[in-house]
Amino acid sequence: MKDISDSYYAILVDESRDVSTKEQLTITVRYVDNLEQVVERFIGIKHVASTNTDLHHYCVEFFYTIIDMQLQELNNRFFEASTELLLCISCLNPSNSFSAYNKEKLIRLAELYSADFSIVELVALEYQLSTYILDMRTSEEFSSLESIADLAKQFVKVKKDIVYPLVHRLLVLALTVPIATATVERAFSAMKIVKHRLRSKMGDDWLNDSLVPYI
Repeated sequence: MKDISDSYYAILVDESRDVSTKEQLTITVRYVDNLEQVVERFIGIKHVASTNTDLHHYCVEFFYTIIDMQLQELNNRFFEASTELLLCISCLNPSNSFSAYNKEKLIRLAELYSADFSIVELVALEYQLSTYILDMRTSEEFSSLESIADLAKQFVKVKKDIVYPLVHRLLVLALTVPIATATVERAFSAMKIVKHRLRSKMGDDWLNDSLVPYI
C-alpha cells in the first residue's frame, strides 16, 4: 500500500486446483509505480476449503462479494463498452510515429473514466492532446518507442508528465487495466513446481509461504 500510495490499482483473482485437487485462490495486485513501471505483486495463495462452513465463508461472504463489487465497478465505469475501452487505449500506442493516435477516441477514453476526469479537465485534455501529439512526433526522444509502457517510462524520464498531466493520467489508467494476467498464470505454474506429486501433502501455509518468495 505504501508503494501504491494514492495511485490507481487493479486486483486480479483466479483459482485453480493443485496436485492434491485442492482449490487454490491466488490474489495479485497490479499498479503503476512512480517510475511508470507496471508492477504485478503476487500477494498470496489461499486454499478454498471444501467443508460447508468454509465454502460458504469464502464463496459467499468473500469471493462472490468481491466479484460482484468488481462487476459493479466495471459496469459503472465502462457500461458495456469493454471493446470500445480497448480500442481507445490502443490510440496511446506510440509505434510507427504514433500512427494509432486519435484525439476523439482518447477523449472518449477519459469520458469512460468519468470519476477521474471532471468536465473542466476534459476540456483541458483536448488542448493538451493537440499539443502533445505534435510534441511526440517531432521529438527524437519518442521516435523509436514500441509500447504504451515504453511511452509512460519516457514520459516521466523527460518530465512530460508535468507538461501533460492529463495525458499522463490516461497512460497510468491504461497500464493499470488488467488485460493480461501473466502473474496469476505464473503463480499457478509455480504452484505445480513447489507442490508436486511427491509433496502432495504439503500444508496450505507452507505452500503459500513458499510461493511468495519463489514468485
